[in-house]
Amino acid sequence: MANVWREEELLAAMYLYTVLPFGRLHKGTPEIIQLASRLGRTPSSVGMKLSNFASLDPAHQARGVKGLSGASRADRAVWSMFTARWAESVERAADTYDALMRAPGEETERSSPLTPPVGPTEVSRTTRARRGQAWFRQTLDVAYEQRCAVSGCDLPELLIASHIVRWADDETHRLNPHNGLLLSVIHDRAFEAGHLTLTDDYRVLISTQVRQKPDPLMRQALGAYHGAEIRRPVRFLPDPQLLRQHRETRFLG
Repeated sequence: MANVWREEELLAAMYLYTVLPFGRLHKGTPEIIQLASRLGRTPSSVGMKLSNFASLDPAHQARGVKGLSGASRADRAVWSMFTARWAESVERAADTYDALMRAPGEETERSSPLTPPVGPTEVSRTTRARRGQAWFRQTLDVAYEQRCAVSGCDLPELLIASHIVRWADDETHRLNPHNGLLLSVIHDRAFEAGHLTLTDDYRVLISTQVRQKPDPLMRQALGAYHGAEIRRPVRFLPDPQLLRQHRETRFLG
């Protein structure tokens, strides 16, 4: 049974799946080659495992992208665990990924492109938060193809990984990518301030206060998008229930 994937290996593979575009789930991707080396498996084997996860992804199913059809019971269990308890699962998977990627003698070395340096026995709460935020941003970058969901802006330095339900308001959704939107700086601030929200069918609502302002900036940057549909992500659609919570508790109307 040498080829059976252990749960730790599946967690590391799932962690990598969430931050890679669908088009890079193949044996030639450097991150897949590196993980395969650490697992003692072939890049083809790791690429196939990530494709199995793609076959379980509702976003790809909706687009008619099926991935491979060989997802195992263990694959399904890890997928279910991850998507039911994002914060807990991401932290555990990140720890597992880091441990696998860390070479012998590199106990304090940075092991993942998403993680800051970590100690050998403990990761501080601050470090865990930074790592989780980095994963959240990378996941949204991939999901929204590095473009603002409202305007299509593709300058990385002007994009923010926004939370629908704020980080401080609900710990269970802090690392839930369905609780995220990739927005330009101005749209992120408008969303945070309650001047911008989304309907259940992903159309933009701009507050009356902003739409009544006469200056060109408000009209062009915000008012012009009132009623427009957002650029939908390729995975991790915003949760309509969380959007409804934002509209009802924070949108100024």
